[in-house]
Amino acid sequence: MKDTFFIYKDFEIYSVEELTWKKEVHRHNFFELLYIEYGTGNHILNSIHHHYKEHDIYLLTPKDYHSFKTLEPTKFHCLRFLPNFFSNKKEIEEIEKLFYYHNQTNGNLIFLEEDKDFCEVLILKILEEVAKQKGQNEIIIKSLMMSLIQIIRRNATTNESSLEFQTIEVLKIDTILSYIRSNIANPHLLKKKEIANHFNVSIHYIGEYFKNHLNITLRDYIEQTKLKVVREKLSKSNLTFSEISNDLGFIDSSHFNKFIMRSTGVSPSEFKKSLSTS
Repeated sequence: MKDTFFIYKDFEIYSVEELTWKKEVHRHNFFELLYIEYGTGNHILNSIHHHYKEHDIYLLTPKDYHSFKTLEPTKFHCLRFLPNFFSNKKEIEEIEKLFYYHNQTNGNLIFLEEDKDFCEVLILKILEEVAKQKGQNEIIIKSLMMSLIQIIRRNATTNESSLEFQTIEVLKIDTILSYIRSNIANPHLLKKKEIANHFNVSIHYIGEYFKNHLNITLRDYIEQTKLKVVREKLSKSNLTFSEISNDLGFIDSSHFNKFIMRSTGVSPSEFKKSLSTS
């Protein structure tokens, strides 16, 4: 059973400087932006191995589990928060979208160069504000955090979409694609009725709109996206079929096996074997 670490405030900063350090596998009950000020080492996030380096920024959610081992002296800054830190409903919705994006990046955030520099400035400014006496700085910290989140969200949108349309209509379809990818582990939210309700349109309209713009059915796109995530997890982690099944919200292993057979024509074990030989 993996340890779970808790915070009991809506927001806190944890900074640590270690020469040699090994942190065993654990989970959180909070969201975390992890900034490596300097140092190198190994970071295992959801069974995927990363070689972290200075200025890396990682994104972790309460679902993630990870561990560390330093190779060189390292200074970590952990910006930890619960959704209640932001009182605005719209802000909380943006955070929920953002923190599913880590499934596509495996946690390590990718930025445009100028945005990465700006994110580092924001993180350091947040650390500076937290060190001050309490007062008006809580409002400043929230504003800085939301600015940081919006920059990450902007880069997430840039990186996650390979579509190169420029019209307003395509921006709408891109929003639907983002919603699907964000909720790929929540099958109940990917039912046509739920998607239609979310975007305030009819069930018939959402299906036709999707097919007209992407020339693929909504159901097929969802299955292709889910298969892509399965392929990623099988090829880049040591997760078992059961763990992957749970992560993606399948009812049980039988439903997961049927999904793989239907999507690939082979069993999960044969599918995994084909990935290792391709």
